[in-house]
Amino acid sequence: MPLCLPAYIHAIAWTYLSTPRNVFYRLIPEGIYSLYGAAFILAFAYFPFIVILTSCGLAGMDRRLEDAARLQRGPISVFTTITLPLAGPHIFSGAVIVFLFSLFDYGVPALMRVQVYPVETVAQFSVFYNEGAATALSLPVIVLGLLLVSIQWRFMQDRSYVTLDTGSRIAGSVDLGRLQPLALGFLSVVIGIAVILPIVILVNQAGSAQSYKIVFDNSAGEVSSSITRALIAATIVIVLGYFLSEYTEKRNSRMPAAMDYLTLSPLAFPATALGIGLIYCWNRPFTDFIYQGTLILVLAYIGRFLPLAVRASMANSKQIGSSLKEMALLTERSWTRRFFRIDLPLAIPGLAAGWVIVFILCMGELGATLLVIPPGNGSISLKIYTLMHYGANQVVAAMALVLVFVNLTVSAGVFLGIRRLLLPRQTVP
Repeated sequence: MPLCLPAYIHAIAWTYLSTPRNVFYRLIPEGIYSLYGAAFILAFAYFPFIVILTSCGLAGMDRRLEDAARLQRGPISVFTTITLPLAGPHIFSGAVIVFLFSLFDYGVPALMRVQVYPVETVAQFSVFYNEGAATALSLPVIVLGLLLVSIQWRFMQDRSYVTLDTGSRIAGSVDLGRLQPLALGFLSVVIGIAVILPIVILVNQAGSAQSYKIVFDNSAGEVSSSITRALIAATIVIVLGYFLSEYTEKRNSRMPAAMDYLTLSPLAFPATALGIGLIYCWNRPFTDFIYQGTLILVLAYIGRFLPLAVRASMANSKQIGSSLKEMALLTERSWTRRFFRIDLPLAIPGLAAGWVIVFILCMGELGATLLVIPPGNGSISLKIYTLMHYGANQVVAAMALVLVFVNLTVSAGVFLGIRRLLLPRQTVP
């Protein structure tokens, strides 16, 4: 649920909350309009990536290793010697993604008045029309991003997990004992800061129903076009991610390994640099139909979020295990029948989760959209950001809540639909 609130929505909520008369004004050392304030907001906006990837790692573990260790060791020893080393690569992978998303984020630093590379890149390109300076500013962060992506890729490549089952066995609950109230309190604080507090602030700021009426009267086109683009981009991304993950998983040679790295490498490029690259690539007479239409935004979303779809498909494939697919090869020779009757039904839960994540990220994308959106096209994220600078606080809050509502509605609809689809198959007569 925290992912349903884009990072700049968190920033907008905190700007409404952190006034000199408010008790939260001194919660962050130097105030909210500082580097610490931006880091605080980005941490609570992007921490779900670590939670999701860690959950994937834990779900793919062979729980019998922990069960065997508990016969001779205590809970803390089992966690430090068994659970943490096995889940470590996934935690590290999530940390790298959070670092890169925070490093490349444009909306939060811009709203918090913090000068960072993405903000300066957009200023050089859009304000001063200095393409050379904008490109040069992007190079250091791209090099750093490629270095981190390479370390992450190598770190995950060197880890192999061999289990005797599919790894999808449901784990039993862990008795936290005296730590249970502390854990519950910690979880409540995190959810309160990341979800409840921003929504309450936005609802209070939006005020009466008149604000929502203004949004639907003046911004219905931006909302509908954003939903359409996100639906198209998320579907294309998840289909590409599935087949790319299958290609890299099934073949043991240098080419799939190189493809695996290439599918991860877009994470190393800031959204602003990607936007500049798309402009240089497609702003030509013979590709004007792409540059002047919705396709340019769809391409930007695909370039930004394809790595996440590939990783989601890989995680789902590892949880399923290879034994079921190998049995399918023996019983069904036709690839088409095997895909629709066996492979796709097994992959649907993971693909649905990946699709929802990509859809939410596409709806809230700002960095690349700000640069490549064609004249006459609208985006709800861009309109929120624009109106924020004009002081239309009530309309901005209402529009932010509409964005969150769309994300929550689509997410709930997909998960309920998948649950209804799979429930008959999981019912034992």
